[in-house]
Order: sequence, then C-alpha cells, then structure tokens
Amino acid sequence: MNEQNYLTMPPAKQFGEFAPRYPNLWFYVSTSLVKSYGSARKLVLEELEACTYMTNDFGYYHSNEGCDGYARRRGLQPVRLEDDSRSHEHCLHLRFYYEPLKKFQPDSSDENGYFQYAASIHYEVDRPEHLHPYVDECPICGMTGEYAQYMGASIKDKNERVHDPLGVEIAVNGTIRGEKIIAFPAIVSLADKYDMRIEMVKPEREDMTTAVIARVFLDGLK
Repeated sequence: MNEQNYLTMPPAKQFGEFAPRYPNLWFYVSTSLVKSYGSARKLVLEELEACTYMTNDFGYYHSNEGCDGYARRRGLQPVRLEDDSRSHEHCLHLRFYYEPLKKFQPDSSDENGYFQYAASIHYEVDRPEHLHPYVDECPICGMTGEYAQYMGASIKDKNERVHDPLGVEIAVNGTIRGEKIIAFPAIVSLADKYDMRIEMVKPEREDMTTAVIARVFLDGLK
C-alpha cells in the first residue's frame, strides 16, 4: 500500500449511519513516530489534552452519535448579551472516530506511511443547558458577522457551516473569528515539538458534509 492510500479520506458511509456529519479534523501520524495504530491514537489524545485542555467528562470511549470517543473543553468565552437571560459560555465538543479507519492503516514496518485518526469537532453554546447549542444572535458562536447569512437557516446548515468551522478554527489556531483565546495553546503549538504541517481543505465530495476540513501531519520529532 502506498502513501496515497493512507491519505485518501474514506466515504462518509465508512463511519456508519449514526455519525451526524463528516469528520472535520484529521491527524496523520508518521510511522516513524509510532509503530502501531493504538500508539498513534494514544499520542493524538495526549497531545490534544495538552493543547486544548479537553477532558473526558463523558469518557473518551463512548458511542454517542456513532463515535468511538467523546470529549469537551468547557467554560470558554463567557458572553453577556443584551438579553441577559441568553448570556452563556461556550464549549469545544470533540467526537473521535478510529474503529472505522482501522483497515486504512499502514503496515507498521512501512517507514513512509501515516496512521490516520479522525474527529468531528464543533463550537457551541455550553451553559446554561437550556440554551444549548444555539443562540443565533451571539457574536461569538452565532449567525452573526461572517456567518450572518445563516440566520434562520436549518439546524443542518448551522452545524455544518458555522459551528463546525468555528470548532476547526479554535482547535487548530486557538482563535475564534480571528480573536486569540486566552490559555488555549491549540494544535499549532505542537510545532514546537514536531515537524508538522497543517492543511485546510474544502470538501471535495458531496458526502463530506462540513464546511472545512483540517489535516494535521505529524512527520517526526524536532
């Protein structure tokens, strides 16, 4: 199997009927770094803990919406709105998918391969719970500014076109709408430790039901 096979993003049906959207954060861990898919999964989870401070308050190994793991980073960007009853804080929500990808993994002896690990991430209203997940007028997570065109849109469009790209932005860059989030190192901080490259790609197939996909390549230690 050549490198192209490792980098091919499988069809959405690979993730089962309960996955709500196509994964929008993909890690490619070089076989020069780790020698098994389990080790790659452990590395990705540990590094995400370090750079996003996500916690397993649901337990990583959890089958919610067809995923294999589940985590959150809570208490982000509290916002006070004119109607204070709609004031809230935000959450980065991550669902991990690795079981469906097992057959796409390289042989551990292949020094030019990548172990592939996927997540579906989004940014949304966290608490108070009765407002979760949408407050459309919110200047942080709502249908405002560059996302104003989605005011009144379907839940599907809000998820795919607003909350998904916001999730990618904060997870990868540590920003929301270009504003740096305090005490959130983000995935870009891993460049201090790894030879790393990040690709932001637009969906290339109809089954890739999300606005933008981040691909993070960990090619080796510095």
